[in-house]
Amino acid sequence: MLLFKGKTYAEVLTTIHAQCFTKPWKEDQFTSLLDLPSTFGFIDEKGFILCSDLGQDIEILTLAVLPEFRRKGLASALLNFVQKLMKIQNKKSLFLEVNCTNEAAIALYKKNGFQPNGTRKNYYHENGATFDALCFIWQNPSDLIDEQES
Repeated sequence: MLLFKGKTYAEVLTTIHAQCFTKPWKEDQFTSLLDLPSTFGFIDEKGFILCSDLGQDIEILTLAVLPEFRRKGLASALLNFVQKLMKIQNKKSLFLEVNCTNEAAIALYKKNGFQPNGTRKNYYHENGATFDALCFIWQNPSDLIDEQES
C-alpha cells in the first residue's frame, strides 16, 4: 500500500474508479482534487482511498476496489491505513457520505466502526432518480479517551 499526494496518480485513479462506479469521476476531477494540498490517499493496483485533511478531521472523498478483488479485505485495509494515520497525527474524526442504496459499502463502514451521523436528502442523482446520502463518522478512540479524562 502506497501513501500518495499530488496529481501523479490521477490517470490510475480515473481508470480504477471507472471500473467501480456507474458515474465515475473524470481525470480532470481527480487532478483538481489532487492539486489541493489537503488531498491524499492510499493506493495499490487493486484499489484506492482518496481523502481530504480538514485539520482535526479527515473526509473520505471516495473509496474504490476493483470488482474482482472485492470482499477480500482490501477496502477494510484501506480504511485501516487512514485510521492508523489519524491516530499518529492525532486527528479527531473520519467522515463520509454513501448512497443509501449501496448496501455493501454501508455494511463495510459499519463493520469498521463507523456510526450513522445523519442524512443528506436527494444528494445523489442517477438516471433521473435521486437518492439520499447516509453520513457516517468514525471517532478516533484515542481522542475519545482524552476527552473522557478531561
